[in-house]
Amino acid sequence: MTQPTTTPVTPPPRPPPEPAYEGTPITSQRSLRQLSIFLLGGACLLATTALTRKAVWRRQLRVMPKFYEPNTNPHEYFSPFHDAIQALNLATMNCASVGIMAVGGAMWTFDIANLREAQASLRRRLNYERIYRSEEDVPRNLSELIAASGQMRIIEDEEDEKDEKDESNDKPQ
Repeated sequence: MTQPTTTPVTPPPRPPPEPAYEGTPITSQRSLRQLSIFLLGGACLLATTALTRKAVWRRQLRVMPKFYEPNTNPHEYFSPFHDAIQALNLATMNCASVGIMAVGGAMWTFDIANLREAQASLRRRLNYERIYRSEEDVPRNLSELIAASGQMRIIEDEEDEKDEKDESNDKPQ
């Protein structure tokens, strides 16, 4: 008894798996430009931190009395306005550098390259076009508002037709 010869059946090829996220590669020009803003903010933060430390160190050296000097009578002219302005300047520089760093990090994280993309993304998420429509699209009175909401049907045509039929039936022939 001979057995029939069978050809091996090959299974169909599997499709390649779909990637979960197709983002911008980190080495692309766009990604590096976004990341450079973050790194600029980090460099500014390091620089302002060094400036702040140096200003505080100079202030401490100025205030500390020399050896064998009495510490009851301060030898330094004290200006609260000067100290306040210096503190405000240092705090402003530190906050601005942290802000630049945060904006750069957010732009790199959300893949936003410029201000137009940021505006478009924000407007899309806030549903800006629906909220701020043109003046022609805004209902002018209560009946237009009810009709635009779609919560109630306004049946004017049927009532007008009924009135016309009633008037035609009431006329003498």
